[in-house]
Amino acid sequence: DRCEALLRKGCAEAEIPLPAPALDALVRFHAGGDSEKAIASFNELASRASEDERTPSEGSLVGMLGAAGESENPDLAETILNWARDAGRCTVPVLGAAVKALANGTRSEAILSVASQLEEELPALQLDTTLYGQLIKLAVKAGKKDLAQSLYNRSNNPDAHNTANLIRACGQAGDLSGALTLLDDLHKRGAAEVTSFNSALDAAVCLGDDAAVERLLKQMREEKVLDAVSFNILLKRCGPGAAGAKRADDLLRQMQAAGFDPNISTYNSLLGTAIASGDMRRVWSLVDVMEAGPGVDAFTLSTLFKGQKAKRGNIEASEFDRTLALFQKHHIKVDEVLVNAAVEACTVLRDNSRLSATLELIRRSGWNLTRHCSMHTYATLIKAYGMTSQLSMARKLWAEVSSRSTPPSEQLFAQMVDVLVSNNCFDDAVQLFDELKLTHGSRGLGSNGFVVAWAMLIRGYARHKECSKAMECYQEMVKHGATVGMVVFNTLIDACSRIGDMSSAAKLYRDMVEADCTPDLITYSTLIKGYCVRGDMSEAMRLFSVMKSKGLQPDAIVFNSLLDGCAKQGMPTLCEQVIQDMERANIRPSNHSASILIKLYGRLRDVSAAFEVFHGMPRKYGFKPNAAVYTCLMATCISNDKLESALELLQHMLQAGERPDDRTFSTLLRGALRGGCVQAVVSLLDTALSGHAGDCRKLLDIELTQSGLNLIFRKKCWSEQGQALFDSLSTAGVRVSMPVEGKMERGGGPYNNARRGSAYQTGGRNVGRTGEQRGPSKTF
Repeated sequence: DRCEALLRKGCAEAEIPLPAPALDALVRFHAGGDSEKAIASFNELASRASEDERTPSEGSLVGMLGAAGESENPDLAETILNWARDAGRCTVPVLGAAVKALANGTRSEAILSVASQLEEELPALQLDTTLYGQLIKLAVKAGKKDLAQSLYNRSNNPDAHNTANLIRACGQAGDLSGALTLLDDLHKRGAAEVTSFNSALDAAVCLGDDAAVERLLKQMREEKVLDAVSFNILLKRCGPGAAGAKRADDLLRQMQAAGFDPNISTYNSLLGTAIASGDMRRVWSLVDVMEAGPGVDAFTLSTLFKGQKAKRGNIEASEFDRTLALFQKHHIKVDEVLVNAAVEACTVLRDNSRLSATLELIRRSGWNLTRHCSMHTYATLIKAYGMTSQLSMARKLWAEVSSRSTPPSEQLFAQMVDVLVSNNCFDDAVQLFDELKLTHGSRGLGSNGFVVAWAMLIRGYARHKECSKAMECYQEMVKHGATVGMVVFNTLIDACSRIGDMSSAAKLYRDMVEADCTPDLITYSTLIKGYCVRGDMSEAMRLFSVMKSKGLQPDAIVFNSLLDGCAKQGMPTLCEQVIQDMERANIRPSNHSASILIKLYGRLRDVSAAFEVFHGMPRKYGFKPNAAVYTCLMATCISNDKLESALELLQHMLQAGERPDDRTFSTLLRGALRGGCVQAVVSLLDTALSGHAGDCRKLLDIELTQSGLNLIFRKKCWSEQGQALFDSLSTAGVRVSMPVEGKMERGGGPYNNARRGSAYQTGGRNVGRTGEQRGPSKTF
């Protein structure tokens, strides 16, 4: 860059243009580093053509295309090729250099476009057989049979290789008759080779013409042109399942009897069939044979990873690990296809530790993103780095792909927006969405890429509880004709429900129905919970009925939402009805259901009914009470002046092998402090220090523990019980201070003046008494 600056400065001072050879050198230099500078230098060089028609020369064009090919810079190569075409300078050497530079990348379409436009001039250009063959092969690969046929016809003396390529094109187009005619013509000229026969055989097998297959096989045996590739093609006929596996084994024996050893391609073909059949025992049996024989390659691993990805929710972690072990064991040469297959399979597995290990393995393999890597590969890796919280790597890849002459696709923009939202960089996500609109908005904002990006933003706004912003995104989607899908509607309904805006949630539900987007279980579950939280049980029950009339089976979440709603309204009879409905729907009540009912009976001051739920529900429905259920019942006892029963429950809990948590101890300590019960405080702190319940530092709230010590001091029990307890707490790492007369909070702590029998706290939520009274429950 410094040399270039000095050179340009010198030319400017001398008032002369930069020499053409210098610009040529700059193009080649920047080709491997800064694509934009390379293209700018070429454009500057090409602008001289109006002054000197020999600039740039044919040799210069070929050299710059060669540099672009070596540097894997398809943007530069395509720029040079397009200029040469438009300027009438696309000679045979230039076209040949462009083919070499672009054929291995993702820009073969540019070559074919030039070939189509120069079609009438190609004979005059006198392309050699090799160049015609490369163009025909590219046309076949792109599925352009007509162009392949035209190129074939214009070549003066097409060889067997070019004919084989055209036969493949006929097979891809479903023209078996055309493929066989080409083979016959070649055979009459005495130029038919094994490749030509195999191309025709592959077309017949793929098109399912068994009669043609048998005729070709007979002819190939007579002329002794069968080879390993021929048998590999025939393996495609074997089909899936046990019967297909038997046919494949028979064919392998025939192959070996004919003197051909199965190669990696043979086993890869068998592997693909076994994976498609879901026969994983055969899959790994084949892998074992490959490891003992011809080995495995990148295609083998790609096939395995793709098969695992196709399983979606049923992917086995052990299978993924075994495939990854092959990666390491055999030192596979990594390519772009394998990278995509491995990362996508691990993404489906949703195991971030494995995903991080996979990314690190790819990095250590020496594989790097090249200039011609597809947008899909960038999207796959950006998503993976986002999922593993490697945001710096995701940003680095985004910077790389953004620097290319072709802007990132809408889908890639959407993926990066998703990564930023998921990693709490919401402002950056909003800014990137604005860039998306500037880059691709001229074609409209209703495409799939914009829909995905909007969905990510809506999710982000919902997460930040900015419901109004989420609704603005939704309204903008509707305005631009974007399709609003199920996930977006459900996210918006959930956002509105969480802030209690049920009128907006109801409108979204109506919009959803009008848009022919059928509400699902999540939709109804979210709405029902929202109405229950707001206390509108009539609307919640109405939606419950609508959901059942639509054939949707309520799940435990729906039933527990209804149960919680009825309980908060103090409706025990309706709660019993919900439990009965759960039984009829074969949904077993759970610990969560038990907690809801115990809280209800606590508010109704019906301790016996709460205990009946505690003992009866787990026994009837086959679950073990957890810490949350025990804590709810303890809180019920405390609020009903039964501290002793609450303390007995702690011992029962420990004997049952259920570990209390911090909420359990906080609930009990609050009860002991309200009652001014020194012995209860001492007993609770001793239990926490004993280690039977776990790490006391995680169990004991510092403020409550300090209040307990203050109570002991205030009650004049410090020397007998307080000092030893304080020493034990300090030794255990619980940061409390020695109570000092006159410096304590009046009354020994913040709970001294709390009215007994008033609202109690459990897990930070205030619960008061309300609702109807009832007698002992007979449900259980």
